[in-house]
Amino acid sequence: MGNALASANPALAVISAMLTPAILILAAGSLANSTLVRLARTVDRTRQLIAEGDLFHRAGNMKAVAIIGGRVDVQVRRAELARRALGGYYLAIAMFLLASLVIALNQILGDRYPYAGPIIVILGGFVLFIATATIVIEVNISAGTLREEVRQYHARELEP
Repeated sequence: MGNALASANPALAVISAMLTPAILILAAGSLANSTLVRLARTVDRTRQLIAEGDLFHRAGNMKAVAIIGGRVDVQVRRAELARRALGGYYLAIAMFLLASLVIALNQILGDRYPYAGPIIVILGGFVLFIATATIVIEVNISAGTLREEVRQYHARELEP
């Protein structure tokens, strides 16, 4: 039934073929949005740590400065991973947009290159996968940082 309808209306065939990349664009956009929030929180936390480090430095507490320095380094690593993931999400969106255009043009030109659009979609999916794997690494670093901060807090509770 769907093929009969698409062959009866070529415009419908074009629109139908363009739907998968459009759905993937929405998914990648949602991931990019949540990654932007993570990146902003990492930047805020880094700035807070730098301010705390400056206070400890002025007070002469070099042990605390060293601890803060280590935390800042971890935050910078998290920010870099989020930045890479964000770049991957944007690249995937661009690839899905390109695939959608290629699919439409291919349909209009008589299906000369039937695999061009799907290949671009598959490559975009691969980029989306790599970007998501990168953000999973960033999330694990974030959780590890939290565990370390809690461990250090509990260690201070035991000090006289």
